[in-house]
Amino acid sequence: MNETATGTTRPEARIADQQPLQLPARRRIELVPIQAQQPADGPQVGEDPHAKPLWRRYGLFAVLFALPVLSAIVYFGLIASDVYLSEAKFLVRSSARSTGASLSSMIQSESMARAADETYAVSEYMISRDAAAALAKTAGLRDIMQRSEADMFNRYPSFFGKENEDQFFRAYKRLVSVETDGATGISTLVARAYRPEDAEVLAAALIQTAEQFVNKLNLRSNEDAVKFSEAMVKDAQVRLSDVETRLATYRNTQLVVDPEKESTASLAILGRMTTEIARLEASLSQQMAMAPESPAIAPLRERIVAYRAEMQKQQKNVVGGANSIASKLQGYELLVIERELAARAMAVATASLESARQEAQSQRIYLQKITEPSLPDQADQPKRMQGILVVAFLAFCIYWIARSIISNTMEHQA
Repeated sequence: MNETATGTTRPEARIADQQPLQLPARRRIELVPIQAQQPADGPQVGEDPHAKPLWRRYGLFAVLFALPVLSAIVYFGLIASDVYLSEAKFLVRSSARSTGASLSSMIQSESMARAADETYAVSEYMISRDAAAALAKTAGLRDIMQRSEADMFNRYPSFFGKENEDQFFRAYKRLVSVETDGATGISTLVARAYRPEDAEVLAAALIQTAEQFVNKLNLRSNEDAVKFSEAMVKDAQVRLSDVETRLATYRNTQLVVDPEKESTASLAILGRMTTEIARLEASLSQQMAMAPESPAIAPLRERIVAYRAEMQKQQKNVVGGANSIASKLQGYELLVIERELAARAMAVATASLESARQEAQSQRIYLQKITEPSLPDQADQPKRMQGILVVAFLAFCIYWIARSIISNTMEHQA
């Protein structure tokens, strides 16, 4: 039985050993060739470049380059109106007076000098709202801005703008410009208009308006100088009158007219009395030496005593007492000195007023025209070809920058 069992099991084991082993399933890996990467906006390998829509292929170029250049060509070629320029040059000068000395001090000579401050003031006035309002009244500035030759963008009121004072002033600043040479002081006025005669009229009217402004500066300056001098004269008069009043009050209070003169007279009396006393004492000494018992000696002694008493009285009147001339002389001299100063101030103020009135009769500031406003014979603006080229260059730069940014972004995303 054991053999039978053994014999039956051995062949089965052999058959089992001969069967193939079951291995785990394997993954299939396929090798795909790597294609060369193409630019984001270019055609892919194996892809038809004409399969993309036109707006994807040329949209960026059309929007950022072609459209601006086409708009510039249309505007500068068909819409932009001719602008004529009229140029004028002027110089603002001021008169300076030089005063001589000694006998020639009565003669004043005038010389012309460049007025730097007034030059800039006139230049700023020319481009101000006041000048625009003056030209609108005198030169028909609004009519010049509304000419039919002006295009819809530059005309006032424009196609997109409103009719108000701010827009009017902006339109005026586009038509007028003033440049000043700091080295020479010469100012250059440029007036623009859509007709040659309008440019010339506008420049001439603006020069005339500037001359009126300079005349106002002269008038204001002269009025201020005269008013200031008159105020100085009034102050000097009040001061002198006050000193005279106080001097009169002092004289009435101290019962003295001129202490200085009275002291001089008293000193002269004292000098004569001293001389007389010396003479009498000499006579007394002579009498006592020659005739001691002479009856003339007593009268001489009485005269000497009387002279000495009067001399002491005169000395007290001059110095040494509360009512002496010396005590009154100090206050009097102070008032006299103050009166002299007030009188000198009065004289200076009067001379200044007279000089201011004389200068008011003459003109201090002048607007001197160097060249008259010119009549243009051809339009200087706009620079049509130059404007188109500038727009094309800027548009191309913007397009190239945008294209580079988009290409770099697509590469990083890939």
